[in-house]
Amino acid sequence: MKKLLPFAVLVLIAVSAAVYFSLTDTGTTSRIDQTDFAVKDTASVGKIFIADQKGRTVTLERKEAGVWMVNDTYRARPDAVRILLITFRNVYVQRPVPKEGREQVNRVMAGSAKKAEIYDLDGKWLKTWYIGHGTMDKKGTYMLLETPEYGKSDAPFVMDKKGFLGVLDTRFFTNLDEWRSVRVLEYADMNLSEIEVTYPTDPEASFRIAYAGGNDISLYAEDSDRAFPQFDTALVKDYMLNFKLASFENFKTGLTREQEDSVMTGMPYQVIRIRDPKGERTVRLWAKAPPPGQYEMDGERPSAVDRERVFAATDDNQLALAQRLVWDPFRAPLQAFVSEDQP
Repeated sequence: MKKLLPFAVLVLIAVSAAVYFSLTDTGTTSRIDQTDFAVKDTASVGKIFIADQKGRTVTLERKEAGVWMVNDTYRARPDAVRILLITFRNVYVQRPVPKEGREQVNRVMAGSAKKAEIYDLDGKWLKTWYIGHGTMDKKGTYMLLETPEYGKSDAPFVMDKKGFLGVLDTRFFTNLDEWRSVRVLEYADMNLSEIEVTYPTDPEASFRIAYAGGNDISLYAEDSDRAFPQFDTALVKDYMLNFKLASFENFKTGLTREQEDSVMTGMPYQVIRIRDPKGERTVRLWAKAPPPGQYEMDGERPSAVDRERVFAATDDNQLALAQRLVWDPFRAPLQAFVSEDQP
């Protein structure tokens, strides 16, 4: 038994040495510095730069708690940013690429991979991911790592994310319109001071609401400085609840630039202006032609306008699609809040 002990010690030393060299030998695909993709503390991430092979880029920057900007111009979609941060934290190496397959994978990635540079809150570069194509079974994604300490690795790995089945490259898109937040109105605490609703073709339906908090609400007709002495306060409060949160659907209108310009130079059916401590915002809404084959509710008459969507734009003059389910409640006229015998 005593003779076996030295042999067991030698075996243990040999195994330990094998593990050590497997993690440090530059000729293998399992070096620790080549596999350290994850960013455990995603709260420290302050900027993400994404580029593709076509020269398109987007820069996402954390401006304040919960608010990210894209290209320093628009608010970024919170859901898309959250997905990236979760990916940074939960990514792991599914398996290394065999040495005989590295050259082919690297060649394909050289012509198609996207790059994601990750920076901390102080602008310090943390690491860069090169995100390639998916595996044949679509259950992994080829990726390379670059870090300040070790440079760019030449060893690709098949990467995966905990709790996810699929490819990861689709999360790193470079289309600005896809990154833009579709949230338009976000007054959860009703921190606004005035709402002005104008109907260009029906001025008598237009109105203005002045709000000073709580039950301090005043209602005015268009271009009038005299508040209505009586109006349905409950209905006005219900109307104001629409402003807590409202979004467009997306910025893919399906129109050419010339067609979009034609829509926006036309008369909107409604203009909504909101004033808050930060300034003023405007939302304009236009009717949209119906898609082929759409009928009115009776199922017999062809629709005069699209029953599901409208065109919309804010102050940046970027035309978007918006759902009528969301924006039709904003369409209340003045007469809905005051009785006909009001002076």
